[in-house]
Amino acid sequence: MDKLDHVGIYVRDLERTLAFYEEIFGFPEHQRFGSGESRIVVLDMGGDLLELIQRPGAPGRPPEGRWSHVAIQVDDFDGKVARVEARGLEMRKVTMADGSRIAFFSDPDGHTFEIMEKGLSR
Repeated sequence: MDKLDHVGIYVRDLERTLAFYEEIFGFPEHQRFGSGESRIVVLDMGGDLLELIQRPGAPGRPPEGRWSHVAIQVDDFDGKVARVEARGLEMRKVTMADGSRIAFFSDPDGHTFEIMEKGLSR
């Protein structure tokens, strides 16, 4: 069966963004490499991969509006919310009809992330 291999996002400062994801989620570095002028770090998100790409002239942030997001199911929802809030980041929290909670916030480059107490497949 086909499955998601990775999500790739462009970032302005690779090391700053890498530190952000390590601090908030504890994602370990899976691979680091270059491609032309690009510097790339791939993080392991519990089996799925997040590719951070820094390239001269790359946009570093998505277009304006809520055009997309990356959703991550977390074991300790309250703990992750606290870690994000401790960084002073704005969060939009929602309680779903089934009582489960989700929260949206942006990484240092403006990419929207959703953390989920209960994933869509459960």
